[in-house]
Amino acid sequence: MQVTFATPLAYVFILIFLLLANAFTFYLGGFFERGQADLQWFFYWHPWLYLFLIPAISMPVVGRRAQVGSIELLMTQR
Repeated sequence: MQVTFATPLAYVFILIFLLLANAFTFYLGGFFERGQADLQWFFYWHPWLYLFLIPAISMPVVGRRAQVGSIELLMTQR
């Protein structure tokens, strides 16, 4: 069984997530300009980050399941 986060690509995704969360929170969210220490914009941008990063991480896992032949078992479960 291959673990998803055992490859160097996982660290690339973690780095991209951290950089984008930082940029969206502090620069697009105007964290320093508002003069208020809250995480409103940090949590505002999280669904948008997840919208693009979670499918990019999970698509190779689904591809591996299709190669092994265990995708049928996962697709027929309720």
